[in-house]
Formats: sequence, C-alpha cells, structure tokens
Amino acid sequence: MIIRAAILSIPQYDDQAISAVRDLLQATSSELHVVRTESAGNQRYWLEEVLRRWCDEEELDLILTIGGTMPAAGSAAAEITPEATGAVIERQLPGFSEAMRQFASQETLLAYLDRGIAGIRGRTLIVNLPAGAAPAHLFLEAVAELLEPTVQHVANRSAPNLAELLRFDESATDLAIEQPLDTSPQHPPGGAPPAHSAKKALNPAEFAEFLRRNSHSPSK
Repeated sequence: MIIRAAILSIPQYDDQAISAVRDLLQATSSELHVVRTESAGNQRYWLEEVLRRWCDEEELDLILTIGGTMPAAGSAAAEITPEATGAVIERQLPGFSEAMRQFASQETLLAYLDRGIAGIRGRTLIVNLPAGAAPAHLFLEAVAELLEPTVQHVANRSAPNLAELLRFDESATDLAIEQPLDTSPQHPPGGAPPAHSAKKALNPAEFAEFLRRNSHSPSK
C-alpha cells in the first residue's frame, strides 16, 4: 500500500525539520511517500482549512505538522496547532502523543511541555510534532513504526502488523490474569527448591523497557 503523506510546517517553512522528518519516514517504510510540503502561518482558521482540504479533497493518508505545539499565553495567536488540529479531527489518538512525550522525556523533561495531539479525520491520520529538526525527529521516532499499520487500519485495508500487535497485547493481558505473581517463599527454609515454580505475572516495567528497546531497533 502506497501511503501519501504531507508535511505542514508552522508558522514558517523549516527546511531542516522537514528533511529530518522525511528521512525518518523513508527509513521506516518504503511505502511512505511525502507528496507535498508546505508552511502555514499562525492564523488558526487558515490552518484548519488547509488540514480539512488535505483530508477531504486531496485524501492524503498521513499529515504531519511541525511546530506550534508549545505553551503560549491565553488566547495568543502563537502555538495554535493543537487547537486547530482538535477542531478538524473526528477521533482522537491520545496514545500517540502520550508515547511521543514519554519517549522524548528520556532526552529532556521539556518534552512534557509539548501540547501536540494526534487523531483521525475520515481516513487521514494527523500527528502534531514540535518545532525544530531534532525535536520533531525525536518525537516521530517514538511512533514511526506505527504509522503504516495505523493508516492501513484506518483505510480498512489489510494491516497484519497492527493485528499482530493486538494479538500480542491480548496474550500478554491473559498471561497477567491467569498467572498471578507467586508471593510465597521459593522453597522451605533449609530445603531444596521445588521442581516446578509458578510463572510470574507480566511485569509492566519490564514490558515498557522491552517496547523502548524495540523502538530503537533498525528498521527492516
């Protein structure tokens, strides 16, 4: 499946950030193709109109915005990308933004100040990234491998990778329920350990560490 993606830089065109995001997309999947790159100012309603047109008229599969996601005073015109995106999307994907902030926080706690969101309009996935080449690349790295299967799923096309992830998650949940943590002593004092010990429940911290390591693995 060819995924038609677009990158929108806010409030001005950031060639370095756009190049960093495009390179990561191409390294993640040969199916991801950036078909257009543009910039939009801090006018919220113009930004909303661009997003709607790209979703409804051009029917792009993926839109990545760069910039306009940090805190700003009150109703200031700056940093309005999350508000514009929120007015356009029909379904939220909070897990994307949560994962990106958590991943980036390992490099800097300033990641928690980012207000970017992600969501779906029609069959288009929209993801907000922070301004700057390094921050945008870092945030996108957290979810890059999820982009293709998510777009396929939203488009009602075959998404074996996403289905495999869901099956894995269900089996992990069953394991945690069916095999509770055994808090009894490993063996009687002075005695030998039993031949068979009960399996431990899935450790959430270990699972999170597994996912973190996997996110750093080279793309196939």
